[in-house]
Amino acid sequence: MKKYIYLLVVSFSIFSCSDEFLEKNPLDEISEPEFWKTPADLKLYANSFYQNLPGWGAVSLGFSQLPDSDSDLLIGTAPSSRLLGNTNVPTAKSNSVWNWANVRKANYFIDNVSKATGDPVEIAQYTGEGYFFRAFYYYSLLQNYGNLPIIDKYLKHTDVDYLYKGRDPRNKVVDFMLADLDIAISKLKTKAQLLTNPRINKEAALLLKAHIALYEGTWEKYHSGTAFGVAGSTGTDYLQKAADAAKAIIDGGAFTLHSNYGSLFNQITLNGNTEVILWRQYDFVTFGTNYGNSAQIWPNRSSYTRFAIRNFLCKDGLPIAVSPLYQGDQSLSVLETNRDPRLAAIVMVPGDVRSVAVNGTTTLFTTPILTTNNAAVGGYESQKYRIPNFDPATNAATRNTAKIIMRYAEALLIYAEAKAELGTITQNDLNISINKLRQRAGMPNLNMTAIVTDPNWPDYGYPVTPLLQEIRRERAVELIAEGFRFDDLMRWRAHKLFVVQRPRGAYYQTGWAANQRIDSERYLDPFQVSVAAGYAFKPDRDYLQALPIDELTLNPNLLPQNPGWVN
Repeated sequence: MKKYIYLLVVSFSIFSCSDEFLEKNPLDEISEPEFWKTPADLKLYANSFYQNLPGWGAVSLGFSQLPDSDSDLLIGTAPSSRLLGNTNVPTAKSNSVWNWANVRKANYFIDNVSKATGDPVEIAQYTGEGYFFRAFYYYSLLQNYGNLPIIDKYLKHTDVDYLYKGRDPRNKVVDFMLADLDIAISKLKTKAQLLTNPRINKEAALLLKAHIALYEGTWEKYHSGTAFGVAGSTGTDYLQKAADAAKAIIDGGAFTLHSNYGSLFNQITLNGNTEVILWRQYDFVTFGTNYGNSAQIWPNRSSYTRFAIRNFLCKDGLPIAVSPLYQGDQSLSVLETNRDPRLAAIVMVPGDVRSVAVNGTTTLFTTPILTTNNAAVGGYESQKYRIPNFDPATNAATRNTAKIIMRYAEALLIYAEAKAELGTITQNDLNISINKLRQRAGMPNLNMTAIVTDPNWPDYGYPVTPLLQEIRRERAVELIAEGFRFDDLMRWRAHKLFVVQRPRGAYYQTGWAANQRIDSERYLDPFQVSVAAGYAFKPDRDYLQALPIDELTLNPNLLPQNPGWVN
């Protein structure tokens, strides 16, 4: 599938087999007299990086599972393999995500970028992109494997010391990534300066820096004293860097929250959107793709969990356990009554619009699909990302849609969480972060001196302050189905939320498809048989993946294997 990134305007034709080319063939086959001469050459090469940004898969009607289906917030059609707990060390790299082709590609670019001559501003932009993507690629490897060899140049067969290098401690790897991002921040244009040709921008690099620093800071804090921690560190330095980078975005004033939470995700184009820092467009007519919004519109093979739905506050700002406004969850018809409006923006209830034909004929949602291959097996179907209005050219679901990669709301959430973890948060900090999100949603402000105890606050297995509980709740509500939750569970060391448990869905109502698996309280329990004993994630092992045996055989300096894994 070809995916058009709105950030690009040229073809990727010379990189059509980029991974194979970059991993198996000498990159210096590019003739230097013909390449690396101008900013246009740099742009052409840098364009190949963009295909690695998050996007939608190439799927047909209804077969797109939403992000977060590997977590406690959403249920896919099958149990999450990561939460189930892996059972075998991969024998070969091809059966793992231990892949360095993209890092090698970025290193080759960085090693050659200084050869170009021309407009220094343009050269600086593409140089910044190279450093941004090297950090981006390293971050994915860090999340999966922890300690990594730091490779800061393009390797040739003579670079024996690098080729057989051991793994550096994870905090040193993070320092390397953040240094790359500092270089990127110093060189990249702002989004405002790139409006006529938007690409990776300064604010995107700041947000990635804040994101990585928060990840590592909380990882080191909550994994301290375990085999996954960093000796002598509680993550404080990274938490401060996260807060500082997020605050720089806030203080920059370039972004504001979109006026309507629900419509933010259900658009064909995000041109000019004041909240979106980085996005990706799927344009069927111009670029061709077998992906369309039909993949999201009905029913998209994902369901929210009962835990996720109950996490939303009532309109009075109180949790459902103590609010007099709560109407229960035993009927979809009252599920959204008196609740945080963001709940109505994401979940389908009877009367919601499924589709609008070109002639105005409107089809409404009545009951969830539970029995087809496309089933949202938990019953809480999603309307996040759905564009109900049919395309006039086809009188069917549009094949044009957008994918948000980075948005301003995440910067606000990072700032609040980092400050709370540091113990330096003030009410003003909340007012410029969490309360901006609540005001957009039409919810009461969070007052740090008047937090009502929720008897159903999640038990993380360690003490969490009431304020941090509410900041984590806000993160889950605001970013649900955007792909953040699994990483949050990992960095918070939050296995107690899902180990030996199964996800539950909606209350099973009369008239729904027969022969559904339900629990003793009549809530849908789709994995009752396949995960009878609950998720088997092993806390002493599964926070990181195992390095493949063939890589350890080729380079014994990569040892030891990650904690808990036996070759």
